[in-house]
Amino acid sequence: DTMARRTADLKRELDELKKRAEDVFAGKRACASLPAAHAAVRLAEAARGEESVSGAGTYYRVLADAASIWPEAASFHREYLEALGAPLFSSGASLGPLKAFDPGRILYLDIETTGLGGATPLFLIGLMYSSGGALVADQLFARDYSEEAAVLAALAETARRFDALVTYNGLSFDAPFIRDRAAVHRLSFTPPAVHVDLLLVARSVVGGRTPNHRLQTLETHLCKRVRRGDI
Repeated sequence: DTMARRTADLKRELDELKKRAEDVFAGKRACASLPAAHAAVRLAEAARGEESVSGAGTYYRVLADAASIWPEAASFHREYLEALGAPLFSSGASLGPLKAFDPGRILYLDIETTGLGGATPLFLIGLMYSSGGALVADQLFARDYSEEAAVLAALAETARRFDALVTYNGLSFDAPFIRDRAAVHRLSFTPPAVHVDLLLVARSVVGGRTPNHRLQTLETHLCKRVRRGDI
């Protein structure tokens, strides 16, 4: 049953990726017909950040209090801290390891790539963590292919501050992808010792109560939140 569910989830994810790819190419064709002034948006205008430097060069970083870009961030952060401190939390075997760490030592990670295989570059590593009583959004952008190494080096430097890593499908996708891309640039990446993959938690806890276990599906069914657009 577990293998069948995983196969079904994977097929749905591949179908969704195919649809997203078709939408992207359709969008590119649409942009080609627009006046030049509307064909592109500068990164610095869309996401206010600054050029930063890691051990492998320069990259673009957007570091912000999550409350400045997400109105509900402060209340969500309070609930998050309360949940980590609640006695009931430790009863969940899948999430139990997080109970051992200070919230400020837990790193949440997601990546955006130019393809599914490790032979294709990544262009964004999104991080979130608790710091100074607030939830912090930390985005590491490669503005072109030459900055990928700098982004990976910045991640490696940042990850050293944390004891636990939390992802969604990161054990199967994000972590191996990062390791492969780091190897291409002859960089080393050592993730935090504890890695909690929330996709595995969702499969265990939610089971068949949702159509699938895609992140957007769970957002809709559990959080009652619907994404608008792809970003």
